[in-house]
Amino acid sequence: MKICIDMRPSLSHPTGVGVYLLSLVQALSGIDQENQYHLFSASWKERFPVSSYPSNFHIHDRKWPVRVLNYCWNYLSLPTMESLVGCSLDVVHSSTPLVIPARRARRVTTVYDLYFYKNPAGAVREMQSTFPRKVKEHSLRSDAIIAISDYTKRQLIELLDIPSSRIYTIKLGIDPFFLECASVEEKRDVLSRFRIPGPYLLFVGTQEPRKNLAVLTEAFRNLREKNIHLVLAGPQGWNVSPEELSGQRVLKTGYVSRRDLRALYQQALAVVFPSIDEGFGLPVLEGMASGVPVIASRIPAFQEVCNDSCAYFDPTNAEELTRRIEQVIEQSDLRQSMIAKGTLRVKNFSWKETAQKTLDLYLSL
Repeated sequence: MKICIDMRPSLSHPTGVGVYLLSLVQALSGIDQENQYHLFSASWKERFPVSSYPSNFHIHDRKWPVRVLNYCWNYLSLPTMESLVGCSLDVVHSSTPLVIPARRARRVTTVYDLYFYKNPAGAVREMQSTFPRKVKEHSLRSDAIIAISDYTKRQLIELLDIPSSRIYTIKLGIDPFFLECASVEEKRDVLSRFRIPGPYLLFVGTQEPRKNLAVLTEAFRNLREKNIHLVLAGPQGWNVSPEELSGQRVLKTGYVSRRDLRALYQQALAVVFPSIDEGFGLPVLEGMASGVPVIASRIPAFQEVCNDSCAYFDPTNAEELTRRIEQVIEQSDLRQSMIAKGTLRVKNFSWKETAQKTLDLYLSL
């Protein structure tokens, strides 16, 4: 079988979707030596990173402007993926909810969440104009839809009226890298480079409206303990005012490498995720894997991922978040219980299982 995967979101500084794609492909390369994989990438400025994949993995890196290609695909249904990679294909897997044009190949899409559909003004510009209008049409054209959580599957059924038979829940995994201890040198270096002078709370993610950072910073300012810092790790996003992220003890690192991120996780007092909506939440898994308490908003996706291993709060209530942070910091028994539960919980998630279920889906089409 010839399988093509759209890898474009995995170019420089990959976040959620890019991490998903790179982890999925890496895991597939470890379990499947029989089928042929065509990894497609396109960008005018960036090139697909050189990696050592097995001989049944083929990279197709095209110098095409992303917006031009997206427009042609979404509005003209051209060019087909077969013409871009130069061979016939059996499966074409889109890394977005919109199908990729193909001649005869079965079409698979991955849907992470439907926040852009419910709140288009809070999404990145391209998603504001294209995704909300086209997601239902493309979902119905897709031969199979991968939902990364049961919550996302329910949203597809309830909001878009997609038949459940088209949707396959395949949850994400945890990178074993985050289960390994960072070295003393790595920990010291990351504190020095990012100028973190003392104990800190950690947020990981792109700074965008749904991450709800205004509530986080308000809750942080109301803490009784004034010797704690708040570290915001992740790229600057969109539609978030500088005032929401201001404060003398608020530190912003920008995008950080995986190695730096592990060292930041492992030294935090707790990691805090105040999102108002998510499809899954990879950083929540990474926090639990790193052996630190996780404080998360009481939303369906986080409850599905964490179960009873983290402290929840109402994402609209900064006072409740302040109380949760203080409880986790001050009550050592609670901290140790949360750490122990989180360590057990992450054992339910593996990229190998994600890859095997995805491969099984490909083969069933």
